[in-house]
Amino acid sequence: MKKRELKPQQTVERFMIKPHYGLFLGITVAKDTDIEDETEDGKVHQTIKGTVFTTIKKDEREYNGMKIKEDSKLIVNVPEGTRLVWVEGQGYILPDFEPKTTKEVIEDMECIKEF
Repeated sequence: MKKRELKPQQTVERFMIKPHYGLFLGITVAKDTDIEDETEDGKVHQTIKGTVFTTIKKDEREYNGMKIKEDSKLIVNVPEGTRLVWVEGQGYILPDFEPKTTKEVIEDMECIKEF
């Protein structure tokens, strides 16, 4: 049996998972934050006073013949620097991803730029 000659890889490329470039509206909470807002349909009313984030939701809807009425109040003490993202119909939310400013994204990309 003849021994095969191996051809080693000459260059290795770096690849990344394509990032999501969608822009979101939102705010960064500071100790002097003072916001009062509500969704367009008026079902969600929110205030942010300093680091206290309050959401009041009043909604009535029907689902599979059942009438559903929701009256809720949620108060969250968020740390200063927390970023909240605005979602239409829901108001400000605590996202399950790390929102970054465009400036931060550009800085991150500069750090990993190939030479």
